[in-house]
Amino acid sequence: MNSPRPLYKYLQRKNNGVADLITKARLLDKLNQEFLKFIPTPVNLHVTLAHVHGEKLHVLADSPAWATKFRFMHGHILQTLKKNIQYFQYVKEITVSTRPLLQQRAVKRQVQPRQISNTAKICLESTAESIDDRDLQQALLRLASRHKKQ
Repeated sequence: MNSPRPLYKYLQRKNNGVADLITKARLLDKLNQEFLKFIPTPVNLHVTLAHVHGEKLHVLADSPAWATKFRFMHGHILQTLKKNIQYFQYVKEITVSTRPLLQQRAVKRQVQPRQISNTAKICLESTAESIDDRDLQQALLRLASRHKKQ
């Protein structure tokens, strides 16, 4: 009989495409961290390294304005990257595209108290009467109070 195994054990298999994908993602994350160190301060908060393929480096910006600012500086940035990071030594072209950040909308949901049925209320109250522990008894009565008369 097969028993469940933790997901990380499947992801760490050597002969698995997922393991290669994770390795590439980790490499890209490290490259992105190094890449952002050499980007001027206001711009580095709005761009991220998407991928490096041969002589091309692709960058994502979170708005067209930041993409344009990056394009104006890309010549200087390319020289700096070639000088300071060995991995980018053969890069000859930088492309930039826009991908808006997913912004979390601050929508407050109305939290409605949960209601219980009349049967559940009666069951909770009778259980509370038969319990000696005062704290548990009060907790059950609080639960029973969630019954709404219709």
